[in-house]
Amino acid sequence: MIMNMKLTAALAALVAASGVSAFGQGYVLFATSKNNVYDDFTTSGTSVVAPGDVTATFLWAATGTADPLGAGVATGATSLNANWATIASMLTSGWSIGQNAGVEADKADNNGGVQGGAISYNSSVSFQATGTPAGAGIEVVVLGWDNVGGIGTEAAASAAGAALGWSGAFTYATGATSGSTISNFSVSGELPFGVVSTPEPTSLALAGLGGLSMLFLRRRKI
Repeated sequence: MIMNMKLTAALAALVAASGVSAFGQGYVLFATSKNNVYDDFTTSGTSVVAPGDVTATFLWAATGTADPLGAGVATGATSLNANWATIASMLTSGWSIGQNAGVEADKADNNGGVQGGAISYNSSVSFQATGTPAGAGIEVVVLGWDNVGGIGTEAAASAAGAALGWSGAFTYATGATSGSTISNFSVSGELPFGVVSTPEPTSLALAGLGGLSMLFLRRRKI
């Protein structure tokens, strides 16, 4: 009798574990409205709807997790300090890259037509995002980078120091099942953003020297 009870308990635990593994992840719809990402890096000072040259993925964390990237990059921005290091830090402090079956969920923007500049991952069909809670709220930030030259992943873009942009953080409600009615990212509060070049180290150094020269000349005049 005791053996049977132990066996039943073990089987129940195994079923529960299998249930968590198979059904304990939330469904998300990684899609946005048109004109969602802008190319601010091809021509300095000019902002255009991205023509298929921006790849995007998303970061997610528990609701309320601090977002050190801030409110996002405004379209039309012309300069941006390097923030790949900030993203790397986020990935070790509560944030994860969105994944589909353990593979990074990334997608180039639509390159024209009525949905130009939109992200339509998985043909705008929901998928089970690895590790996310099912039927619960999560914090999300969308990242975008210059994909010219075949840069297809966040890691590759970071290594290349590619032009970068991001949305402000927003709360997203995952679906509990594949049949759940869930919103896309735009409906959930993700706003359009620009992707801009990061200053070259030499440019920053020259800017610093220029500032020191101006200060020196000003003191000479005084």
